[in-house]
Amino acid sequence: MSSLYLDRKNLGIKLDGQALALYEDGTRKGSVPLHLLDRVVLRGNVQLESRVLGALSERNIGLLVLSGRNTEATAMLAGRAHSDSARRLGQYAISMDPDLRMPLARWLVLVKVRSQLRLLKEAIHERADLRHPLTGAVQTLSGIIGRLREEQLTQSLESLRGYEGAAAAAYFGGFTRLFAPCLNFTGRHKRPPPDPVNVCLSLGYTLLHYDAVRVCHIVGLDSMLGFYHDVSFGRESLACDLMEPLRPIMDNWVWQMFRERELRQEHFSADNGRCLLNKTGRQRFYGFYESHAGAARRLLRRYAHALNKRYQLVYEAR
Repeated sequence: MSSLYLDRKNLGIKLDGQALALYEDGTRKGSVPLHLLDRVVLRGNVQLESRVLGALSERNIGLLVLSGRNTEATAMLAGRAHSDSARRLGQYAISMDPDLRMPLARWLVLVKVRSQLRLLKEAIHERADLRHPLTGAVQTLSGIIGRLREEQLTQSLESLRGYEGAAAAAYFGGFTRLFAPCLNFTGRHKRPPPDPVNVCLSLGYTLLHYDAVRVCHIVGLDSMLGFYHDVSFGRESLACDLMEPLRPIMDNWVWQMFRERELRQEHFSADNGRCLLNKTGRQRFYGFYESHAGAARRLLRRYAHALNKRYQLVYEAR
């Protein structure tokens, strides 16, 4: 199974038997058999028949629609949800009990900080010239991991978020040094992303977030109810939880794309303080992401199934 990225102006999608027929300016350009697809990603002015939505849903094929001007998701179709509601009842019970949430939240922060630490340690071998600033960040992250282990009996969700914030500050202090100064990457900025690195991080996180939403839906969990992120209107908090440990993996991919010159400055343009990734750059990004995303998706499925077992145990115990 594979992903289909459709990022082209004046593109139309129609259902043709067991395939998607693709039209550009009214002229048929080709078709893609539905049985080959796991997800479809649309960006820009793409028109599709309502029958296409029904066919995608019937075959459990995901759909993600990206804004034409930025990297945010504007619509999602996750596929069929699991029919066992017992696991969601256990999820609801944990989401309402801070004592039950704590072990899961502590695991999440530990895994994320370890992943950040691993990336910076690997970067030291690649960039010996940055050994001093990277070593400082590594020492800070190592210290935070030590405190997370030592203070587990006295930790709260608030203290965990404090450690996560301190780790993020140290991590990005080192991570920003890995990129060429001409990219103007000084830290994480989202709306709007002002530089090429932030554009790529935002797009990567959006794609990863959708994969997390979809795996929640397939496993039968409520993507809106997390154990680390609190309930917030319109936010898929559980999907945010699941993707947090994978963010450093996405960061590493972005660094690799620039380090190997898969992406270069000519793939970006500036527009009133907003940095934009052009069509060629997006095609390169999608190709790189798909060639690496399998491992991340397997991790998301593993995390979701492990959570499902925990939620079922809580439900059965009640």
